[in-house]
Amino acid sequence: MPQNYLTISISDMATMIYYVSDGNVVVAHNHDIGFKQLEADGLGIIAASKLLDGVMYTLEFISLHDRIPTEFYLATNRYTTWLAGVLQGASYAQFYTENKPVRVTLDTTKAPSINYARHKKTVFSFKV
Repeated sequence: MPQNYLTISISDMATMIYYVSDGNVVVAHNHDIGFKQLEADGLGIIAASKLLDGVMYTLEFISLHDRIPTEFYLATNRYTTWLAGVLQGASYAQFYTENKPVRVTLDTTKAPSINYARHKKTVFSFKV
């Protein structure tokens, strides 16, 4: 795993964005756009812009102190292809990236749980 990377975790109501440097979370941002808002905008240009607002906000904050990471880890359980395309296709021209493209790696081990009728999918254990 690289030393500096961005982790983006999307749930139904919010997106958590973490900047990790040398194994420590340096910046954490809770962006109030989640799957519900993205689906309401039809997973189109407006939805992509809303998602990228939170990512760009975090990257601007990071750029004040460090070079922005070009490794993004995406933790999601839906729309992985569309989300990865939005993140990789965005223009990061205002940031110095040493001419490296942004790479998005899917990290399904940290994907948020799926809600079913207001209940979270959980594992139950009991004795008989």
